[in-house]
Amino acid sequence: MPGPPDMKNIGRKLYHLIGGIGLLSLYYLMGRESALIFYAVFFLIILIFEIARFKLPAFNRFIFCKLASFIRENERYKPTGTTSYVLGVGLSLYVYSPEVATAAICFLAFGDVAATMVGERYGRTKIGQKSLEGAVAFIAAALLSGMILSAIGVRIMTGVMVLGALAAAGVELLPLPVNDNLAIPLVAGGIMELALRLSG
Repeated sequence: MPGPPDMKNIGRKLYHLIGGIGLLSLYYLMGRESALIFYAVFFLIILIFEIARFKLPAFNRFIFCKLASFIRENERYKPTGTTSYVLGVGLSLYVYSPEVATAAICFLAFGDVAATMVGERYGRTKIGQKSLEGAVAFIAAALLSGMILSAIGVRIMTGVMVLGALAAAGVELLPLPVNDNLAIPLVAGGIMELALRLSG
């Protein structure tokens, strides 16, 4: 039987989900130019914070003590996922059309959380370090987020949306040297953008 949910992991998942939705919302609330400037400044602030962690061991220990629910142990001596998350969101919205970038970011926000939750508790069929069950959950959550986007007016052809969700899930499965938070929206967005241009 699956064990009880880990409270630390729950906090991290909520942070991942709410952070993605929050960052994306700023694009529509602030407008393209102001939002992109915000992402760039925010990324630089986080980067300075990360450098300070690496240079000041006492500060790093303090951060891990206070923010243990949101930072993985393997991030103690390397940049946290937040750095890649902000960069991935900002680059996606800068490079791709708003509709494509929005879908790609939602795939990351919803799909990655679903994959982690299902994979950790029910993952039995291993694919490298991940699981088939987690990958299926990722695709389902990504497609559900795509349906919600379509319902509120962010429309992308269904076939292109499915292709993007599959690509995002594939990236999440691969042991890439690049953080998922950066790779997923950029790869999924690039594939959807290319598919739209080829079909148009």
